[in-house]
Amino acid sequence: MTQPPPAKTPAKKHVRLQERRGSNVALMLDVRSLGAVEPICSVNTPREVTLHFLRTAGHPLTRWALQRQPPSPKQLEEEFLKIPSNFISPEDLDIPGHASKDRYKTILPNPQSRVCLGRAQSQEDGDYINANYIRGYDGKEKVYIATQGPMPNTVSDFWEMVW
Repeated sequence: MTQPPPAKTPAKKHVRLQERRGSNVALMLDVRSLGAVEPICSVNTPREVTLHFLRTAGHPLTRWALQRQPPSPKQLEEEFLKIPSNFISPEDLDIPGHASKDRYKTILPNPQSRVCLGRAQSQEDGDYINANYIRGYDGKEKVYIATQGPMPNTVSDFWEMVW
C-alpha cells in the first residue's frame, strides 16, 4: 500500500517577454504623444462630485407653486433620497475634543459651512459646536442653522450659538 512517488514535471524554461510577444516595439510608449491624442483632464474625487452636487442641485419652489400643486409625499421622498449622504472623516475635522461635543460619532458638521462659536479657540472649550449654516432663498448664505439637540455638556454652547 505504498504510493508511487510523484512524477517529476520538466522544469519550465523562463521565456523573456520580448520572446513571448515577438517584438519589444509594442512595449514602448511615447508619453509625449498622449496629450495630443487624448485631452488630459483632472479626475474628480467622489467627495468633489458630492460637494458639487450639494452646491448646485436643488428644486426651489415658490410659494405660488406650493399652493397651486404641492408635491406628493412620494415625490418629496424620492427627491430626498437623491441627496448623497454626508461622509466627513474625523481627520477632516481637526479640532481637539470635538468628540465629546458630538451626540453621534458618525454625524459630523461639514467643515466648509460649520458654525464657529464667538469665543476664542484658545479657550478650554474652543469654538466647536456640531452645527452647520444652511442657505436660504435665492442662495442667501447663513440664513438657517442645522444642529443636533444639545447634550448636558453642550447646552451653554447651544445658547451661545442661538444668541
